[in-house]
Amino acid sequence: MIRRALITLALALTLLPFGAFAKTVKEKGKFDLMLNGVNKGYEKYKVILNPKDGLWTVSSEVRFQLPWPKAKRNYVDLYIYPVLNLAMDTRKLDSYSYRMTWNDFSKSEMVEAQDSATEFIDQDTRNYDLMNRTEQIQNDEMADRVDLGVNAGRLTVNGQTLSFRQTRFSDSRIKDEPLPGDLAVLDAYVFCLYIPLAHQALAMKDSSEPLSVAFPQGMRLRQGTLQFMGIEKTPFHGQIIILRHYDVNVGDGTLSSFWVDKAGKLVQVAIPSEGLMAVLASYKPQAFDREEPRILKEAVIATGAFTEHAVRIPSGSISLGATLTLPAEKGTFPTVLMVSDLQALDRDGNEPGNPYSRAGTWKQVAYLLASQGYATLRYDARGVGESGGDQDKATWSDRIGDVVALSAWLKQQPTTKGGLVLLAHGLGAWVAAEAAPKVQPSAFVAVAYPAKSLMRLWREQVNSISDPQGRLKAQMDLETLTGKLDEPGAETATYGGRKVYLAEIREMASKDPVALAGALTMPCLFAYPERDQTVMAFHKEVLAPTLHAGQEAIVLPNLGHRLTPLDSEGGATGLVEQKSLKPVLDWLKKVMG
Repeated sequence: MIRRALITLALALTLLPFGAFAKTVKEKGKFDLMLNGVNKGYEKYKVILNPKDGLWTVSSEVRFQLPWPKAKRNYVDLYIYPVLNLAMDTRKLDSYSYRMTWNDFSKSEMVEAQDSATEFIDQDTRNYDLMNRTEQIQNDEMADRVDLGVNAGRLTVNGQTLSFRQTRFSDSRIKDEPLPGDLAVLDAYVFCLYIPLAHQALAMKDSSEPLSVAFPQGMRLRQGTLQFMGIEKTPFHGQIIILRHYDVNVGDGTLSSFWVDKAGKLVQVAIPSEGLMAVLASYKPQAFDREEPRILKEAVIATGAFTEHAVRIPSGSISLGATLTLPAEKGTFPTVLMVSDLQALDRDGNEPGNPYSRAGTWKQVAYLLASQGYATLRYDARGVGESGGDQDKATWSDRIGDVVALSAWLKQQPTTKGGLVLLAHGLGAWVAAEAAPKVQPSAFVAVAYPAKSLMRLWREQVNSISDPQGRLKAQMDLETLTGKLDEPGAETATYGGRKVYLAEIREMASKDPVALAGALTMPCLFAYPERDQTVMAFHKEVLAPTLHAGQEAIVLPNLGHRLTPLDSEGGATGLVEQKSLKPVLDWLKKVMG
């Protein structure tokens, strides 16, 4: 216990110089740290001005229950103490340091016997055998001991050099990189570092700017961009409010997303790939009054393999924001109108208010089709992104009218030759099927086409929920919704955590999907993802007996509802693969020539 007290004292002394000379506490607060929606810890932070040293300092204490299957409790308690020093006048990096500790002790074990947790390898006293490290690791594995990683690290600026230093047991690692001019420091499980990044984002003059990201724990420097994503509706502590949204993109993907309120305060950070989110506690954000979607300034965006045109297309009293994607070569192409599922989805297939919906699978399908010689048009749903209207009050006839208007616009384009294909997904395929007689496409492709009526489909989805409590709640929600549908004059209800417009639900509930499919006269393909939990693959068997000449139904092996492969635990990879959609591409080639 004496050694643990000394460690605690050492941590306090590590932070003392920063606290001792601080003159002004500019800001302090606390983030609740969520893992897949469950609170797993906190980060308490301070922003301090230190005029004596000319520093703008951000520091915090992080405590997080880090999942660790080999640990006794299936997690370890992670403690991080980071300190970021920036020059007060320029906000350029002066230094960054952190110290980590872990333990696998329960509270009772810490009282009874501090050595009782066999999985824990003490970071401060254990002998680190550099000469026989492989054997030591093997012995640790056999004894179920967990190597808990790094002790401490530091990042400093020396002239035009960025120096990484990391200490692990008695081993130290040093790495130097050229100092970039657009540097930002981000670290695992440390969210206070987004406070200075939010200040930088608010000062941006364009919608994006280059960013060099230093990862001290990984001792890496990566190139990326800081991207303004618009002012949009965002979930925050169970409410939907309008916040300013930014993404940090590194390589080919989104590393993180963060949101800033009208007062310029960082209120939320998400790491989509990890299911992590930091939400500011005990604070009521100053929400923006209205949404302002990000408007693309370039009419044409060159991508190398193809080109994209951002367009607005009138549909009734509103206009729809859309993207026309053309293959690289000049000429005319068979063209695909992509009709998404009936959620509040943007043109890329993402839910703008959901930080974990960032895979852009609909966009990936468009790029795949472009590589096969097809032009595509994908669009924001009503009330989403750059499209006008109200998503909650869109009628069935509105949605059909959108498909008809977009198809008419496509047929007028000089690049649209060789026929028009309707490619629809989920319940969007019902919309496309009903619009098809007016559109007269050359071919019709439906992915995850529900072959059962709406209420039977929703009941099937509810009954497939594995968690008994979640299933019971969903069943009660569905029964409440069913009762609302029978109430004369009832206009709205809540289902699945969102408001639904009952007029449209009543109209959808009256549809016979089998009859809709049977009425289609053009060549049709109905493709069912094998591991889809939203529209089960056996819907193919329900639909198959009614198919007529020119209609086919197939199963796409190992795909989920979003058309991406699933891992052994049922998690989506987020990557649309050509080999997975080869049966659809082969059918299109056969039908369209």
